[in-house]
Amino acid sequence: MMQASIAVIGGGITGLVAARRLVGAGHAVTLYESGGRLGGQVRTEQFLGHAVDVGAESLHLAGPNAQLLDELGLTDQLVTAEASFAWIWDGVKRRRLPAGMGPAGPTRMWPIVRSGALSPLGMARAGLEPLLPPTPEQHVGADTDVSVGAFIGRRFGDQVTDRLVDPVLGSLHSGDVHRLSMRAATPMLAAKATRNRSLLLGSARSGHSPPSFVTFPGGLSTLIEGLLAGTDVDVRLATPVDAIEPSGSRYRLIAAGADQRDFDGVVLALPAAPALGLLQPLLGEDAAPLGTLRTASVATVAVAWDASEAASCEALRATGILTPAKAGTLMKAATFLSTKWPHLRHPDHALLRLSAGRVGEHRVASLPDEQLVGQMVDELRRATGLTGVPIQAQVYRWPHALPQLEVGHLEKLAVVRSALAQRPALALVGAAYDGLGISSCIAAGQRGAETMIDQLALNEEAR
Repeated sequence: MMQASIAVIGGGITGLVAARRLVGAGHAVTLYESGGRLGGQVRTEQFLGHAVDVGAESLHLAGPNAQLLDELGLTDQLVTAEASFAWIWDGVKRRRLPAGMGPAGPTRMWPIVRSGALSPLGMARAGLEPLLPPTPEQHVGADTDVSVGAFIGRRFGDQVTDRLVDPVLGSLHSGDVHRLSMRAATPMLAAKATRNRSLLLGSARSGHSPPSFVTFPGGLSTLIEGLLAGTDVDVRLATPVDAIEPSGSRYRLIAAGADQRDFDGVVLALPAAPALGLLQPLLGEDAAPLGTLRTASVATVAVAWDASEAASCEALRATGILTPAKAGTLMKAATFLSTKWPHLRHPDHALLRLSAGRVGEHRVASLPDEQLVGQMVDELRRATGLTGVPIQAQVYRWPHALPQLEVGHLEKLAVVRSALAQRPALALVGAAYDGLGISSCIAAGQRGAETMIDQLALNEEAR
């Protein structure tokens, strides 16, 4: 195959994975990043001498992740999260998150019964799940979409949705579980629902243990550095792409400073809003669905607390705390970093990470840093019984950062990608389309690169 010149637009995990794979296939890659750093929502900052991740916090050691880490030679550097538990705080009471409770719903009933998270009526309703017939979306080949909240509610009852699934999945996506698409946001749940009439019985038969969550002593930026190490990717930071224009059988990119270059192929690894601006002149109305995809603005606060005060707080023996949307709190989650990660322990202070922001609410954007910290710290004290005041706190804001993969998402995406398929060597990948989390972004970057490689090979054959 002849060497092709390819532009990758977007320097997050997805774009970096795609660029690495394309260079490995023998192509010349130029990566354009509008900001001044690589990594997207992977961001490691120094905080009281510690490398603290203030965007994505960890990745799980399974499947493509494990393979990529081995390929990069990073496996030996991994730090594994401590095995512990998390709390759920509803604004009044704090309870343990039951074992076997994940973003896609419960896999075991007995821990839920013992947790006290459900009322007797709620437990009785959840216990009926193995007896219920399949819902319409569980039939093999069904293409109807349904929200995660609606599906879990049908199978287990509304209390499981609101008191257990929402704090976990809603916090992860900063989203509304009654709008998040089961097929798009939780494809593993959709696959499991299709394979099994009962989710509980299907989980019991699978016997799979949850994957380990890991990071690096220097934070997840280690992964970002590893993705480009030893490659010949031409990285152009602080260089936004203003337009993509057809140029014969190629594409002309017009970047900041009137820089113009022609490429054989383009991979867009961008959020929906900037992708819409670049694709609408090429796709016309077929790009319009990108403008309907909602996002949530969030904020992360790194907090240091006196070690002796933290040690006297029994609640901080867990790894964190989650709050359901119905609690109405600003704080949607807190991670007790010094409990969860052994490399972040210090004799003088304990590190915590607080997060706020849900789709459709505006408090994160409207509150100044001081008030944002003050309100979340107050809620943290109420939730845990922690005393004292923070030694230090630092706010990191993520405007419009978390895409919402809501009901109808896959149908909207199909319109855009069908139009893209009519244009050779033009691909759209990333969290806004393929799912949140490092794992989804790694898989999306690999798929985008493979699609580009196949298209370039077909173009070469046609010539």
